Amino acid sequence: MNYDIVGFGVATLDVIAEVEVFPSLGGKAKILSRELHGGGLTATALVAASKLSASCWYGGALGVNDVSNQVRKILTSYGVALPTVSPYPATAEPFAATVYLEKDTGERTILWSESLTPPPILNQEATETALAAKCLFVDQFFAETLIPLYRQVRKHGIPIVGDFESLSSPGTADAFAFVDHPILPAAFVRKYIGHENIPIAVLKLLNEHNRSAVVVTDGDSGAWFAERGSDTVQHQPAFSVTVCDTNGCGDVFHGAYAAALTFGMSLSDRVRFASAAAALKATRKGGQTGAPTCDELKRFLADHS
Repeated sequence: MNYDIVGFGVATLDVIAEVEVFPSLGGKAKILSRELHGGGLTATALVAASKLSASCWYGGALGVNDVSNQVRKILTSYGVALPTVSPYPATAEPFAATVYLEKDTGERTILWSESLTPPPILNQEATETALAAKCLFVDQFFAETLIPLYRQVRKHGIPIVGDFESLSSPGTADAFAFVDHPILPAAFVRKYIGHENIPIAVLKLLNEHNRSAVVVTDGDSGAWFAERGSDTVQHQPAFSVTVCDTNGCGDVFHGAYAAALTFGMSLSDRVRFASAAAALKATRKGGQTGAPTCDELKRFLADHS
């Protein structure tokens, strides 16, 4: 089967602990609730895209153990396909993550570790699946190990949608150069470009490696975007919603954008589609459980036409 979107980045099993208010340094806070949710930059993006009717395949590290099996079960429950036979050792696990959620504001603090997570393994099935996809989705983690695949994918004319929040090593920076649809947080962009003005930064990023499109998100301030061949930066205001949980909003935005790209939407429609998906997710707990379905998103967009 050929898939719309293929991804190899981060998956997690999130432990979400809700508190009334974050404690100060050295303080204490009572946990109001504790839940397990599927998470991770790429895994959540793929789930979001799958719930919006895009066909998705995940090739990241899942071994044969309780944590991997729980993540595997969650992904397949949302329609995300997995390798026929896992190429990873039995001890491999997805990232570990604990998410502290502040009830009053919906803001979150994340603690994570990749100590048991090996880099992606590009066997024949993984490579062939990626080269038959409409879109490759990537994040910054282990990105340098995927550069050979990036080269092949770009030669085949397949777009790469990327979620990068830092360039912590020269290898990550080299990988970032292949991403022709980067969707980036404003804080990272200001630091990377060295300019406070987001529209100026968008154009610099667009021209940096002859990218197809650039999107910069900035929470309540909305998103700025531009595409190749244009010197006009457009703005998508954020949708106004009652926030319950911001965890995973960015990942859902990325997944919805990638899905819209494979659906053939224009750039402005892709960004509006993704902004609406992220807004709906913010009203619900859990990055993957909170991602909207296609029908829910259509109704939301109709109500906000």
